[in-house]
Amino acid sequence: MSQKSENRICQNCKKNFTIEPDDFRFYEKIKVPPPTFCPECRLIRRLTFRNERALYKRKCDLCQKDEILMFSSESPFKAYCFSCWWSDGWDGVAYGRDYDFNRPFFEQFKELLLTVPRPGNLKQGNIVNSQYTNRVSDLKNCYLCFGCNVNEDCMYGSFVNDSKECVDCLNVHKSERCYECIDCIGCYDLAFSQESRMCSSSAFLFNCRNCESCFGCVNLRSKSNHIFNQPYTKEEYQTKVRELKKDREQMAKEIAKLRADHCVSFAVYNQIEKSSGNWLDQTKNVQTGFSCRNVEDGKYLFALNDAKDVMDYCYWGRGTELIYETINLGRQCNNIKFANECWNSLLDSQYIMNCHNSSNLFGCIGLRNKEYCIFNKQYIKEEYEKLVPKIIKHMNEMPYEDKQGRVYKYGEFFPKELSPFAYNETMAQEYFPSNKQKILAEKLAWKEPFKRDYKITRKPETLPFFIEETTENILDKVIGCANDGTEDTMCTTAFRITSSEFNFYKKMNIPLPRFCPNCRHFARLNKKNPLKLWHRTCMCEKTNHFNHLDIRCPSEFETSYSPDRPEIVYCEKCYQQEVY
Repeated sequence: MSQKSENRICQNCKKNFTIEPDDFRFYEKIKVPPPTFCPECRLIRRLTFRNERALYKRKCDLCQKDEILMFSSESPFKAYCFSCWWSDGWDGVAYGRDYDFNRPFFEQFKELLLTVPRPGNLKQGNIVNSQYTNRVSDLKNCYLCFGCNVNEDCMYGSFVNDSKECVDCLNVHKSERCYECIDCIGCYDLAFSQESRMCSSSAFLFNCRNCESCFGCVNLRSKSNHIFNQPYTKEEYQTKVRELKKDREQMAKEIAKLRADHCVSFAVYNQIEKSSGNWLDQTKNVQTGFSCRNVEDGKYLFALNDAKDVMDYCYWGRGTELIYETINLGRQCNNIKFANECWNSLLDSQYIMNCHNSSNLFGCIGLRNKEYCIFNKQYIKEEYEKLVPKIIKHMNEMPYEDKQGRVYKYGEFFPKELSPFAYNETMAQEYFPSNKQKILAEKLAWKEPFKRDYKITRKPETLPFFIEETTENILDKVIGCANDGTEDTMCTTAFRITSSEFNFYKKMNIPLPRFCPNCRHFARLNKKNPLKLWHRTCMCEKTNHFNHLDIRCPSEFETSYSPDRPEIVYCEKCYQQEVY
C-alpha cells in the first residue's frame, strides 16, 4: 500500500510543510524517520556549518605558526593548518571515548567536537601562491577566492571554476577575463553581466547567448554590435559605447528600463527532465534543486555536481549516491547521513565530521582510513553492528533538547548551536540574512567585527570614474568602503588595491571599486534569485504564440521569481518564442 502525502508542522518555524509519497519511500530506503523541520529550516541549519569567507590570522594549534584559518584566535575549537591536519603527527582515534547511555547523543558529540582538531582551512590539489583562499582546489595566483576549483589569476570570486583572470565573479565557469559577472559560462572579456553564455567583448548583458561586442542587451541570441538590443555598425557601436560610458547615470537608467520591458524565463536550465528549481544543467527527476549539474533523483538540493539518489544535500558531489541531510561532502561517497566536511570514498556512515577514506563510522570526527568506529573509538565489526542500533534507540528515548526547546532525536541533522561558527560567518547569512538581535534571540553566536588598526587615506567618493585617470599611487592608499560598516555584510570598512588587481582594471578599462570585497560579494548575491520556489502562471498575453492562440498562456510552473517581483515571467515555450 502506497504512503499518502502528509502535512506536518515544522518544530522550528511552526509553518506547515508536506511530506510526499516519494519522500517517504526515500526515508524508508535509507532507514531514517521523516524530518521534523521544514525543507527551508533544514537548509538553513546545514548552511550554518559552512564558513567560506571569514578568515583570520592565528597560530596553528600544532605547529604554532601564524596561518590564515577559518577559526579566530578566540574560537574554542582546536584548529590545525592544512599541512598539520593532514600530517601523521596526530591520529583521531586517540580521542576515542565510550558512549555514555546516561546522556543525550548530541551533548556528547559537542564535547568530542571541542576536543578533536579541526582543519583550519580546506584545500585540495595543487595550491600555488593562493594563501588567502578557502574550500578550494587546484589554484594558481588566486586571492580571496572561495569554493573555487582549477583557476589561475582570479580574485574575489565564489564558485568560479576552470577559469582564468576572473575578478569579482559569482558562479562563473570556463571563462576568462570576466569582471562582476554572475551565473555565466564560457565567456571572454565580459563585464557586469548575468546569466549569459558564450559571450565575448561585451558588458551589461542579461540572459544572452553567443553574443559578441554587445552592450546593455537582454535576451539576445547570436548577435554582435548591439546596444540596448539595437543593431549598429562596428564603427557606430564603438563610438556609441564611448559616449554611454561618459554618463553612467543615464546608462544605468537605460539598462534598467530595458530589463523591465523584457520577459524572463521562469528558470535558468539546460537539458533537464522532470525537474524543478533554478540553475539546473543535465538533471533528471530533481525537485527543488538549485545550482545542480548532472544530478538524478534528488530533492531539496543546492550546489551539487554529479550525484544520484540524494535528498537535503548541499555542496559538492562528484560521484556521490544515497546521501541525506549532508553538507560539504564529495568524491565517491555512498550511503551517508548527517555529515559535514567529508570526502574521498566515505561509505556507510552517519553523524560524522571531517572524516575521509573510511567506512562504518557513527558519531566520529577527524578520522582517516578507519572503519567500525563510534565516537572515534575502534570496535570490531560485530561490536559495532550491535552497538549502533542501541545508540539509535537511546537517541530516541533520551533526545537532545537545544536552548530553544527543539527536540533532536535520531534522524535530525546537527543542531545549529553545535556549529563551530557564528551565524554571520556562514553561508546561512549569505542566503538567509539575519541580524544580531534575531540571532542572539535564537541563542546562537554572532561575530562582532574586530577593531582594525589602519587609517583610511582615500575616501571612495574621491576615486576617479575612469581608470586612465588613476596612477599606481593608488596601491599605497587605504580606501574606505562606501558602506562604512553599516550593512550586515562582514564589511571590512576599508580595502587596498593590489598590483595585479590594478593591472586587471587597466586591461579591462573599468573603474576602481568603491566597496570592500565582502560588500561587493553581498551585492552580487542580492542580484540572484533566492533559494525558494513559488507556484505561478505564465504572464504572457501575446495571442500569436503557437501554444496559446487567442488566449493568455495558461501554463503553470514553479519559479524562483516571487509573485511580488516586477519581472515579466514566461513559461519555457513563450520565452523561447521571444528570444530565438
